[in-house]
Amino acid sequence: MLNENEPGPELYPLLLRPELHRRVWGGEKLAPLYGEGVPVRGKPGEPVGESWLLDGASVVTNGPLAGRTLAELAVELGSRLVGSEPFARYGARLPLLLKLLDADQPLSVQVHPDDRYALAHEAASGHLGKSEAWYVLEAAAGASVLWGLESPLTPAELERAAATGELPGLMQALPVAKGSVVVNPAGTLHAVGAGILLFEIQQSSDLTYRIYDYGRVGADGQPRELHLTKAAAVADLTSAPHEPPAPVALADGWQRLVQRPEFVLDRLVLAGPGSSSSTDGVTGQVAPTSLETLTVIEGQVTLTMNAGASGSATSVRPQAPVPFESAVLGFGQTALLPAGLGRPYTLTGQGVVLRGAVVKDAREPSDS
Repeated sequence: MLNENEPGPELYPLLLRPELHRRVWGGEKLAPLYGEGVPVRGKPGEPVGESWLLDGASVVTNGPLAGRTLAELAVELGSRLVGSEPFARYGARLPLLLKLLDADQPLSVQVHPDDRYALAHEAASGHLGKSEAWYVLEAAAGASVLWGLESPLTPAELERAAATGELPGLMQALPVAKGSVVVNPAGTLHAVGAGILLFEIQQSSDLTYRIYDYGRVGADGQPRELHLTKAAAVADLTSAPHEPPAPVALADGWQRLVQRPEFVLDRLVLAGPGSSSSTDGVTGQVAPTSLETLTVIEGQVTLTMNAGASGSATSVRPQAPVPFESAVLGFGQTALLPAGLGRPYTLTGQGVVLRGAVVKDAREPSDS
């Protein structure tokens, strides 16, 4: 890893190649978004259910760092890429994973462990715990998600309900529509319903304990694996009503939608030329405490680097131009802004952007 006191490469916004993942419950909306050359993972014969927009395996497609993965860059650049707060928590690894999910059928009822359980029982996997949040992009009429229990259960009752197929009926069904936000802290029983396209921000983890799967089989004709013992060990089996997070206004038109210790999620609506919110563009500055992720979920947005000397103490060639001027991002495209970027950026256009970051104290909104 690069010594934090040594100079490193000039940083710039990193554009990323998405990766498609086949899932038995997937649909037909994600693959047409991308041209040839996008890798597709999973079992042949299953539809595409997920597009991974940003994770450690994501490949940079622009500038001098093109062809490198984010995992490689996290090791090389450390906190200059991920930020001082994620680096202090997790070391030289990417703290977030961003996805699009296209659920043509309901997902399994599942639960994710927290960091403590993951480190104690899943250390060999290399994964963190997994808290996540969903932002619904499209929802069929009557669509819903399952979230938490209607009434408390014991671990034995949970396993019995899963075995008999009663479990979905014992969970809270939350109606969703475009713009709905659902937060799933680690330990929350949950399932995406059929007819939903959503954006997901989560910790950088793929640890999922499947509890109930409607008796489905995979493309190989075999029942999909269940993880009842682990699920019962980490699931919150109490009952509490779902409380949608209330948006909090930040600077320059941003709204904070989700505020968790593991991540925050903000939204920006750009109405285009002539709008008071975007006539001169919306300018931001990445804080050294955390990287920022920008994902366009509607319209087209231009990301432009502003002129000026870098604010990075470790930057070389401080007077040299950043190897990035601007890029137009469309639906489902993501840019990663390194924590050591140093220069402000501007967003213009007509569309909706979701911003992710990790903050030191998620109880206090941050404009960074």
